Amino acid sequence: MSVVASRRAGCGGVAVAASLATCLAAAPQAVAADEQVAPARGPAVPLDVFATAFVGDGLRFNNPYRLSTVLGSDAQSLSRTAAYADVGLAVALGDRAGVAHGFSLRASVALEGVRQAVVTPAYMLMTRSGAWAAYARAGVPVVLSPDTTWGLEGAVGGAWFALAGVGVGAELVGDVFYGAGTREVATPAYPVLSAQAGLWLAWEAFL
Repeated sequence: MSVVASRRAGCGGVAVAASLATCLAAAPQAVAADEQVAPARGPAVPLDVFATAFVGDGLRFNNPYRLSTVLGSDAQSLSRTAAYADVGLAVALGDRAGVAHGFSLRASVALEGVRQAVVTPAYMLMTRSGAWAAYARAGVPVVLSPDTTWGLEGAVGGAWFALAGVGVGAELVGDVFYGAGTREVATPAYPVLSAQAGLWLAWEAFL
């Protein structure tokens, strides 16, 4: 009986040694597999894409040309601009609850009077809270017709999204356009203050 027990003990020792050798051989492969695992990605960055469609009107100061309605004592004081339609696209990247940075491109056309078209690329800041959004733009409007010129533009506005991705908004826009020279002023500047309201469409994603 002692001989049989001894043999069994010897077989058990061989089995344990074989198992230990197998584990030791597999350990480097497991470490190598762990090293090949891709590193964890950082937090996703929100990306918002917007499309807008507005209708607006404004007041023009110190411009005796192409006026719609003179409101002041003469054409050089205060007048109403032509009503216009404004469509645009915008992209904002960053924390929606904080401040997101982006870019917008607007195109405006006059709906009455002399035909006029303006394109405005602009830098944009936006913040959102629930269904509400507030934003500001700063850009360079380029008048394409009837005469080519350019100016500076600043705007502030807000939007309310009644449904996911669909909302309404309003915007206050200030412009200064540079026009053709006169005998009194070589490069006159024409300030314009406008208000517009319309539709917002939004698409949300993450990078």
